[in-house]
Amino acid sequence: MTDVRGRSDREDAELHGQGESGESRVPLVELHTHLEGSLTPARFRALADRHGRSDLVPGCLDPAGEAFSFSGFHGFLDLYRRITSVMRTPADFHGVALDLGEQLDADGVVYAEVSVSYGVLLKRGIDPVGVQEALAEAAAQVRQERGVAMAWLPDAVRQWGPEEGMKAWEAAGRCGRRLGVVGFGLGGDETAGPAAGFASLFAEVRREGLGVSIHAGEIPAMGPGGIDSVRQAVEVCGAHRIGHGLAAGADPPTLALLAERGICVEMCPGSNVKTGGIAALEEHPLRRFLEAGVPCCLNTDDRTLFGLDLRSEYAAAESRLGLTPAERSVMMDQARRTAFGVVPGGA
Repeated sequence: MTDVRGRSDREDAELHGQGESGESRVPLVELHTHLEGSLTPARFRALADRHGRSDLVPGCLDPAGEAFSFSGFHGFLDLYRRITSVMRTPADFHGVALDLGEQLDADGVVYAEVSVSYGVLLKRGIDPVGVQEALAEAAAQVRQERGVAMAWLPDAVRQWGPEEGMKAWEAAGRCGRRLGVVGFGLGGDETAGPAAGFASLFAEVRREGLGVSIHAGEIPAMGPGGIDSVRQAVEVCGAHRIGHGLAAGADPPTLALLAERGICVEMCPGSNVKTGGIAALEEHPLRRFLEAGVPCCLNTDDRTLFGLDLRSEYAAAESRLGLTPAERSVMMDQARRTAFGVVPGGA
């Protein structure tokens, strides 16, 4: 029997500590996962009902109502817009964060840095500070009840421009580490907003001592534009980590840049297949990054939207991308060492 991720029951048993691999019991750290992308179908239906938007449900879920449905990267962005439209109040976000804590616990993740789109909140007239207070409360509850630590990475939406991005950063600055904020990011449609325009914003982030993580090189079809996007994120914006980075795999000088500067690439292979960035997992350039000495780790990106978990991502990389046990251990260690927050002891 095969599940929605296309992996067998036997593989899942091995991944969750029921097989022979001792690695399957190693606590995990995840650096690239979006709160909005952890919304469960059940929570989505409940929020849609609460806010009088039940009409959105059929267009977002599969016929069985058990999984989210979309086609291609821009179809994914459209789905994202739809589902986030029912996340409106601090209580809504608090519930989604508790759900994510449950997912992380089941996956064996002991520490996660979770992105939340302040850009979207502001666009919808929602106060990010009130939402962040609710997220901090949820994180404290998850830590107490499950032993899972969650830190937060607010981000801006690149296609809405630097001015809107600065508003998102100002809100994040008001929250700060007291509410669990450890960094700031840039997401959205990479084809519509060059990272270089946000250079002054990220200079402020770095001055405040927070981490910088920028989505870049997520769409290989951009060709040289995708490579330039990665270089802008590093050379102009001073990124400490790069989200996805696929395009860099085709350019040895950019790989060398990432390796020389120790920029960790938050790889999301399963996500890249789901959004059409690559046609099949075997096309993912993980091997090129490893051979070039680029620090990298694996991540789910949008757990419930894609039906992914982190242990499965590592197992798939081993079985289909040739990741060795030693390389897996190094990647897991990279996630711990390049975290912007404090990873719990023993992880």
